Parts: sequence; C-alpha cells; structure tokens
Amino acid sequence: MKKIVFAIIASITLTSCFGFYDYEVETIIDDYEVLWIDTYESRSLKKGETLIPAFVFATGYNSKYIYSKQHPLSENSKEKINSKITHYYIIERTKSIFQDKPVFGPFNKTEFEKKCQELSIKKPEFNLTFSTEF
Repeated sequence: MKKIVFAIIASITLTSCFGFYDYEVETIIDDYEVLWIDTYESRSLKKGETLIPAFVFATGYNSKYIYSKQHPLSENSKEKINSKITHYYIIERTKSIFQDKPVFGPFNKTEFEKKCQELSIKKPEFNLTFSTEF
C-alpha cells in the first residue's frame, strides 16, 4: 500500500511542475530555433541566447545564413506587436554552441536586399512562417 501511495504522490509532484509554462519550439536548422514561452507574442530566434527578439514571424536559411522577418513589440509592451514595422535580419551560421559569427540587422526591406546582394544570398525564401493574427 505504501508503494502505491508513494507512486501516486511522486506522479502528481513530477507532472505538476510541467504545467507552469506554455511554449512552442520550432527548429530551423542545427541549434537555431524559433520559440515562444508564455505568450505567442514573445516568439524570438535563439541559439542558446536570443539572437532576434520578439516578434519573429518568418524565417528561412541557406547553407551559410539564416534570415528572418520581425515585427517589433510596441514600446512599453510585452504583448502588443507593431505590425506596421518589419525588420529583417541575417545571421551567419556557426557550428559553435555559441553564436560567434555576425548577426546583421535590423534592416528595412531595401537595406536587407542590399545586404543579401553583398553576401551573395540569392532569392531568400522565408519557408517557416507564423501567423501574425491572434
């Protein structure tokens, strides 16, 4: 009987700790991922640390770079997305566990296209997209 009671208590204790946070993780490639914790609007791009802050809504990659689109959060808000502004970023991929290569941006669309030409990124495709409507 003691074993059954212990098993029930252990089960409740272990599973109850996992319900505190709501989150979602999407792996882009290697250790690069797009994720949000607690609120969908906190979606950011990370490789152990935040490389592009919220709200990342599109990303893609090639053999050398990851590129992303971001709507920044409104001033003084952790949940309101300013969808009137779009920032573009380019991250040089690395095999290191830490991001030891450049993160370029934020850029507007014209600056992003210019940087893509400079880095020989031809027709970047944003094949991983997330809804901006909640």
